[in-house]
Amino acid sequence: MSSPKRVLGLFDATSMVTGNMIGSGIFLLAGYAAAPVPNDFTLIMAWIGGGFMALLGAFAIAELSTRFPETGGDFLYLHKVYGPFPAFLYGWMSLVIFETGSIAVLALFSAKYFQQFFPGSMVLPVPMLATILVLGFSGIHCLRVEVGSRFQSILTVFKIVGIFLMVFLLFGGESTVMPSSSTVIQRDNPFMGFSRALIPIFFAYTGWNVAGYIGGEIQNPRKTLPMALIGGTVLTTIIYVIVNLSFLKATGLSGIQGQEMAPLIALKAVGAEKWTHFLSILIFVSVSSSLSITIQTAGARVIQSMGEKGVFFQFTGKVHNKFKTPINAILVQAVWTIVLMFVLDIESLVDASTVVMIMFSALSISTLLKVNKTDLTPKENENIYRTPFFPFVPVVYVLSAIYVSWGVIQFHLSQGSILPVWGLAFLFIGCVVYLIWQKWVLKK
Repeated sequence: MSSPKRVLGLFDATSMVTGNMIGSGIFLLAGYAAAPVPNDFTLIMAWIGGGFMALLGAFAIAELSTRFPETGGDFLYLHKVYGPFPAFLYGWMSLVIFETGSIAVLALFSAKYFQQFFPGSMVLPVPMLATILVLGFSGIHCLRVEVGSRFQSILTVFKIVGIFLMVFLLFGGESTVMPSSSTVIQRDNPFMGFSRALIPIFFAYTGWNVAGYIGGEIQNPRKTLPMALIGGTVLTTIIYVIVNLSFLKATGLSGIQGQEMAPLIALKAVGAEKWTHFLSILIFVSVSSSLSITIQTAGARVIQSMGEKGVFFQFTGKVHNKFKTPINAILVQAVWTIVLMFVLDIESLVDASTVVMIMFSALSISTLLKVNKTDLTPKENENIYRTPFFPFVPVVYVLSAIYVSWGVIQFHLSQGSILPVWGLAFLFIGCVVYLIWQKWVLKK
């Protein structure tokens, strides 16, 4: 079996981390994050708090990825430390919901924006256009890793430049919005408001661990992975805080609370309506960039690693002899994503798995508590990045994940929804599939 080549440098890996985190979240979730908080300070602290949580995770994954500098990310860490069963469950949820569902949502959203720029494409239904996007990006990432990574880096640079242009317009413009204090709801429990704000913020930061999934394709992982994971997370946090400060400067807190398109409202508030078309392009590029990275990394590399470890069909673990990419895993991911787009309500499916997804991230980080105690030779120690403030970092991350999970559950209960139960149902199905796989496939 061919092995992937280590061809990705620091710029490529950092672009993946930053590009994957900065998707549609900062544009579409900023208003929802602002809705439950009582003042500007609490909002900014919530965004900093979300970045701090992501940074804790990045510190931990930096060590895990240098201990196990192979392809697979969270699946690999769970398999190495806790064994095949929890690793399979993570891989199962990634294949069925986590990653393929996220790809489907991003593809459908990208297709809707694509139709705004090219009205002629409206002859195609949104799911069909989304299918073309999924197949197109999958085809690019079936080529050499360098090709997909360079393409991705270009999208990330364009996106960051566009965001700072928007920030420049908002800070440089004169707000026409009259200050209002009556519309800002003063809540009796600011702690609860902070907790509720962290729910959309958590999703805006999702993707800080993406470089770990392609650890087997990164040059000098001992130095590159920590710098990419930590540096990309810090850069994203800074960008998110600056963007939110620009929104507050343009409209005030009440102007964006609960609004789906906070950037559009902010641009109109400073008299920059002529830039709204540019904003649409920026959102399209941002979402497409996240779509591209998700297709290239998390889902496909987990499927590849599952095949390599024997907990899924072995053909998915094979790497193409010429391109050195997991073409089979990428195609399996694309096919299942397309099925999801046509037969199910994808957004509800992803929402249903939220709590399970957060808790799996905590379980992955908890592996550090076990492997950090193992004895290593001096040479092995030289190749490992050590998590600072151990065990504070992984413990606080795990506690934060529990805190956010409880916030998600409370939110759904307050809406009369039992969506989290559906996520647990898919997890139970995964347990049954694993037992069948063990009994009927592996013993043949």
